[in-house]
Amino acid sequence: MSIDWDTHLLGPLQGVFGDSVNYRPMGGAAYDISGIFDRAYTQAVESLDGTAAINTTAPVLGVRDAEFLIPPKKGERIFIATVGGRAVNQLFVIGDIQPDSHGGSLLLLNRVQQ
Repeated sequence: MSIDWDTHLLGPLQGVFGDSVNYRPMGGAAYDISGIFDRAYTQAVESLDGTAAINTTAPVLGVRDAEFLIPPKKGERIFIATVGGRAVNQLFVIGDIQPDSHGGSLLLLNRVQQ
């Protein structure tokens, strides 16, 4: 018996913790989806000479894959107006997409200078 992760876990989580964000695909019309935004995601990367690890932080957005008309791509944009009732008012570009194999993805975001 397989578990429908989207119905039993991801959907309810987005219902409680998600905020409406505006997804802006390349060559298509913008539309709203729900996402769980985190301003600081820490990622370890190796230095250029391979002798040390470096930690970087980047904002991320957790999303349900089912909310997209077509899968998101690197370079597409997301506008986040508010998170938990607090103003963000920031445009982001998708830098990377990390699927979780349960019907969700983590979008690694980069701020767009306005």
